Amino acid sequence: MPYRREEPPGAHAQLDHVEFYVTDAAARAAQFAHQHAFTVTGHGRRNRGSRSVTVTRHQITLVFTEGTADHHPASSYVQLHADGVATIALRVADPAAARRAAIAAGATPDGPGIAAFGDVIHTFVAGPRPRRQHPPGRLPGPPEHIDHIAICLESGHLPRALDFYRDVLGWQQTFTENIHIGPQAMQSAVVQSRSGGVTLTLLQPMPGAAPGQIDDFLKNHGGSGVQHLAFAVPDIVAAVQDRTRRGVSFLATPDTYYHELTRRMPAPRHPVTSLQPHGILADQDHDGQLFQIFTRSEHPRRTFFLELIERRGATTFGTNNIRKLYEAVEREQAIAAVPDRRHDL
Repeated sequence: MPYRREEPPGAHAQLDHVEFYVTDAAARAAQFAHQHAFTVTGHGRRNRGSRSVTVTRHQITLVFTEGTADHHPASSYVQLHADGVATIALRVADPAAARRAAIAAGATPDGPGIAAFGDVIHTFVAGPRPRRQHPPGRLPGPPEHIDHIAICLESGHLPRALDFYRDVLGWQQTFTENIHIGPQAMQSAVVQSRSGGVTLTLLQPMPGAAPGQIDDFLKNHGGSGVQHLAFAVPDIVAAVQDRTRRGVSFLATPDTYYHELTRRMPAPRHPVTSLQPHGILADQDHDGQLFQIFTRSEHPRRTFFLELIERRGATTFGTNNIRKLYEAVEREQAIAAVPDRRHDL
């Protein structure tokens, strides 16, 4: 019989929490509590050189840590990047075994965890091994969870990242695409733990293309890092209405986008009359529909934002929306540039 390599202990990881390094942990926690209805569940936890505040909403747990001493990594992180994601914590059955196996497979030790990309690390925390609830490539279904984490990588680093997640952690690559947006272009790949509990979207600039949003992130952030978290919601129209009332600002979408939408997606679950007033985007793939919207970045360097996403069977990430939105903006700008000839009559 052919030899079957044993799966690494981290192969079936679930997402436990995401930790941010920030300048003011209490302020960031209060912001998420107010704008996104999170509950503060761990207030003022202090360690040597730092203090942390934890917030939760359904299956989402975020930890905000600020350095109170120069030697703590949070202090140097915010000096280099400003506030941002520093740790993606993975829930596994045996954290010590997962870390040992990852290091044996080539991962670099970094504090309590292993180096992942840029200054971001993965840590392992204890939890039961989940039973598979959906086939590989299918995204987890329960509402109010982190659907995916989007990561911007420096040019040429995507192959290395794919090797790391496949060979070191034993995850699966479920999606690959080159995205062309006018003269700009990016390469995209998705990796997912075998439980389906963690999904990372990896993006890097395409060599030879005009600089775009990934290049802007890398310049302003100071290297590879997390660009956004996508929160899954059961009803995106209701979620956007609620967050708007709470003071969240979303990216605007030109009306011309919805003229095109009615032609390419004639029967969306949410009617265009519900999507258009809020600027919600819609797309579909061979498995179903998805609806998404991005918040305006409140980060001082514009290097982090949030996404709300509702999946109705769709397993991809709305890349068609990126193209269609770009084309719609281009058309609207072209129309605005044409002088109103009624004044010449």
